[in-house]
Amino acid sequence: MANKSDNEIRFTLTDDDYKSFGRYRILFTEGGKKIVMRQRIIYLISGIVIAALFTMFHVDPNFTKLAYAVAAVIGIGGFLFAHKIILRQQEKIIDADKNSAERVHPVENIIVFGDKQFETAAGEDKQTFNYKDIKQVDMTEDSIYVWMSDTMIMPLPLHAFKGQKHMEDTYNLLIERKDA
Repeated sequence: MANKSDNEIRFTLTDDDYKSFGRYRILFTEGGKKIVMRQRIIYLISGIVIAALFTMFHVDPNFTKLAYAVAAVIGIGGFLFAHKIILRQQEKIIDADKNSAERVHPVENIIVFGDKQFETAAGEDKQTFNYKDIKQVDMTEDSIYVWMSDTMIMPLPLHAFKGQKHMEDTYNLLIERKDA
């Protein structure tokens, strides 16, 4: 979409944006890291429980060996790949939600960057924020994430900008004005 000026961006979030945001949230936020660690512990405990059950209750030795192998795959594999499993589950949920009645309908987001504050508009929802209220700003290869609180994170996807350079300039502007 064409932007009116360098201080305004317009975009509509896509499924890919939601997936990128989910990936960012799972891999780089404290809450996401806790989810991954919890999942790793669950896989590890599951593997140990399976192995313990087949150690305590004797069955055919070949079946016991198979159970130990399954327990190792679950315990070790799940521990090592928990983040990938969670990300895959998240993507499946987003893809399955495409035809859901509860799905959030895409709306154009408009953000106008002023000297002391910035304004956001998404449909009827209009808000004004001071740059000093920004808690943190992160940039990945496909988005800028503006943290207004521990639970409110605004994604600004690459396709909202004129290109990578414009996104980097906006990131630097946000950092500069946040710290001013």
